[in-house]
Amino acid sequence: MIEIYHISNNFKLTNVNNLFNVQLPEGVAPFTHITRNERSGRKQIKKKEEEDIAVCECKFDPGHTELACGERCLNVLTNTECTPGYCPCGTFCKNQRFQKCEYAKTKLFKTEGRGWGLLADENIKAGQFIIEYCGEIISSEEAKARSQTYESQGLRDAYIISLNASYFIDATRKGSLGRFINHSCQPNCETRKWTVLGETRVGIFATKDISIGSELAYDYNFEWYGGVNVRCLCGAPNCSIFLGAKSQGFQEHNHVWEDGDDRYTVDEFPLYDSAEDEPSDKLIKTNFSSGARPVTKIEPMKESGQQAMVVSGPNGSGTGPTKRAGRRSPNRKQKVSGRKPVNGKRVAQLFASKKVQNELIKCEEVRNEASMMLDSVYDEIRPAIEERERESLDSLPTNVAEKWIEASCSKLNADFNLYFTVVKNVVCPPTTTTSDPDS
Repeated sequence: MIEIYHISNNFKLTNVNNLFNVQLPEGVAPFTHITRNERSGRKQIKKKEEEDIAVCECKFDPGHTELACGERCLNVLTNTECTPGYCPCGTFCKNQRFQKCEYAKTKLFKTEGRGWGLLADENIKAGQFIIEYCGEIISSEEAKARSQTYESQGLRDAYIISLNASYFIDATRKGSLGRFINHSCQPNCETRKWTVLGETRVGIFATKDISIGSELAYDYNFEWYGGVNVRCLCGAPNCSIFLGAKSQGFQEHNHVWEDGDDRYTVDEFPLYDSAEDEPSDKLIKTNFSSGARPVTKIEPMKESGQQAMVVSGPNGSGTGPTKRAGRRSPNRKQKVSGRKPVNGKRVAQLFASKKVQNELIKCEEVRNEASMMLDSVYDEIRPAIEERERESLDSLPTNVAEKWIEASCSKLNADFNLYFTVVKNVVCPPTTTTSDPDS
């Protein structure tokens, strides 16, 4: 059951799951405060089969309950929360922060020229979970429709981020206080995706120690795909000046700024929101008053838990350039290497030794068997994969994943053995003797 509380000006929210209080300062536009995502027009997450539940291998020590499911917990290492009733540490499990809303203490405040922000109301340690970014989970089609509706209603700011390839989180009307966290080119927080009871959720974590009273901020990782150049007002020493200035699209579309370059006046570019600005997590900062209709989304960055915002500007409207920067198409064919795979039987003919030839042929046969097994396993698990794609789930059953991993490792091992055998016999050819019938 999702607990929903409506927050309006001068209203103090108390006793939310007996965990924290929320007091909204006067002047903040009213919204519905929720502590867990809602689903709009999306199937509910299916209850996971018992065999698919990730159970950690932590050993509970009654004398040190504070260590239950700590940093070395297998589930923690894979950004997966423990499932109540299955964790060896029971009620002492420390890896249920999303489920228990174990947020850090924060407070809304009015920034200078950047609207509302969120600051730390206690000292926060590096790596600590701060808050979840909650909202309504909607499809990509619904996200576009809502963006147009918000524009027609004159709503200045919208808060929409991408959850995965098919779904978005909209915190415009319903959301958590994570929606107020501002962007910074020198952040002290980052976003990470966690799997909670089979569902993907987005949390904000500290990247460094944060002292009480400090503003919370993370890098929105904007990608610019055309439209108005928007000033960044984070004030960091390494500020990129414009949102999305580090993205390829921005750099391809805009000339390189140099000292003494007076072709353009920086002051003529629109500022990134003003006192009405209410930034948030991976947030769509949508300026509807300019006549533009940006469409933004966030994509996960490689190697890190952060997500990047994709910003599309106006088409033929607004004060900025209307030429759209070149955009990479996901369907564009990539360059294919002209290198042919090694064929063990053909390579074997290059060696004079019968022993080496037989060894290479055997390696090739093992590799072919591994390839056929990999194809067979894929055909077997494909229905499960397609079912997950239809329901936009981010994980597969454990038994399905284990089959694929085992077959893939067998194929890689067979490839390695073949290549190693070739190199070994080239670098250190076997010695031949007249009494050796296989040489």
